[in-house]
Amino acid sequence: MRPVEHIVVSGLMGAGKTTVGRVLADRLGWAWSDSDLDIEAATGRTVRELRADEGVEAMHAREAAQMLDALSAPEPSVVSAAASVIDDPAARSAMTVPGVTVIWLHARPDVLAGRFGSGPRRPAYGDSPEAFLADQAARREPLLGAIGAHVIDVDDLTPDEVVARAVEALESTGTTRPA
Repeated sequence: MRPVEHIVVSGLMGAGKTTVGRVLADRLGWAWSDSDLDIEAATGRTVRELRADEGVEAMHAREAAQMLDALSAPEPSVVSAAASVIDDPAARSAMTVPGVTVIWLHARPDVLAGRFGSGPRRPAYGDSPEAFLADQAARREPLLGAIGAHVIDVDDLTPDEVVARAVEALESTGTTRPA
């Protein structure tokens, strides 16, 4: 079996993909990238500003391009990817390539809405973040299931517990454990 070369950590806003991705990469001694941080570094604008200036589709295209770029790196890496990447056919295909493992951080919409916040980096999505997030989960989770993503329910877990479950998921499926 081909060893894991890249781990994509994704989830809806508030699921903890940045924190978990960073901790997992540190634990593995791998490179780490994050869609929001990389896009902001490349453009000088937050994802929220890009959404306002260019629209949702352009922002999602940037998120997919960032993930595809990260997956092309020759060294093993953990990629904290925006949830929107599953909507992009090329990105979705890239997540099924041997050597790429996807971990979806799932949380109930009410938990996510409580974490959602209104920081300067987060796009604003109306008066009911919970309803918005429930809709996003309903659309995206079947696509993640179709590509065989490992789902970790993160409602009541610390980042270290999530990372431990991610490593267990890799081992339990017979995937060669990351170095």
